[in-house]
Amino acid sequence: MPMQRDRITDDIYVFTSDLYAQVNAGVISASDGVVVIDTLPFPEETREIIALVEREAGGRPIYLVFSHYHTDHTLGACLFPKAIVIAHALCRRRMEEHGERALRETIAQDTAFATLSLRLPDVVIEEGDLVLRLGNKTLHLFHAPGHSSDGLAVYVREDRILFAGDVMMPIPYIVDGDVEQAIATLQRFREFQIETLVPGHGEPILRGEVSDAIQTSINYLNTITREVWRYLQQGKSREALRELDVETCGISRIALGGLAPQLHHRNLLALYQRLRTETDLAYKVRATKSSSRSSKVS
Repeated sequence: MPMQRDRITDDIYVFTSDLYAQVNAGVISASDGVVVIDTLPFPEETREIIALVEREAGGRPIYLVFSHYHTDHTLGACLFPKAIVIAHALCRRRMEEHGERALRETIAQDTAFATLSLRLPDVVIEEGDLVLRLGNKTLHLFHAPGHSSDGLAVYVREDRILFAGDVMMPIPYIVDGDVEQAIATLQRFREFQIETLVPGHGEPILRGEVSDAIQTSINYLNTITREVWRYLQQGKSREALRELDVETCGISRIALGGLAPQLHHRNLLALYQRLRTETDLAYKVRATKSSSRSSKVS
């Protein structure tokens, strides 16, 4: 089976897919229940997680937490029929809006998904944080937008482990998200004492590397924002963005199994479109105010 399983403490595991973009899922075995954080992209991978969860649970409650609504993290939820599914309220809304269509498109591409069905969250976090106490484990769930608006991170207090979701990856990816929100979330991570940080994709990050990894992501986001603004101000086209190499912006081109250059270019295109839209909107607002003042004078 092309999947890696790491035991990062006596009772916390990380599963990593080799079939799709090094997606991570977590399992936390507590005295009063078992928590699964995300599923993996392919059913056969998620079933391997289920085998461990059923052994660990022994009749105790099972909880499944969605870090966000994207299908590579949620499609396997229907394989946990007895689990209580927890997510941010925005995650449920996104799944209600896009989930069925995304599932149909996935099945059309690969019939291995044909037995799956959409499983929506049972419990949602509307605002604020949620603290889940399960005997010897305390899980702090909090909103972590940036990669997408519905991001949810999980901090295991006793073990000082943060499951960060996709706002933390070997290369930040904000095509469906927001740069400022991503930076704010990354800054909030600094409030926690973190021994191990588990990103949504890629290898877990150990204590001595956590601060640098967070800062590298923040620096990258600031750099691409600054550079895309510069291109817009100079009147350069979208095509010119190919000049902005990922390594020039602070991320190795081999990051995430070599996907970094592709994700980087998508980030640039998305930023270019958003910043140009904001600029055009600001210009229209100024023009409307100017026209209004001129009318009053005349």
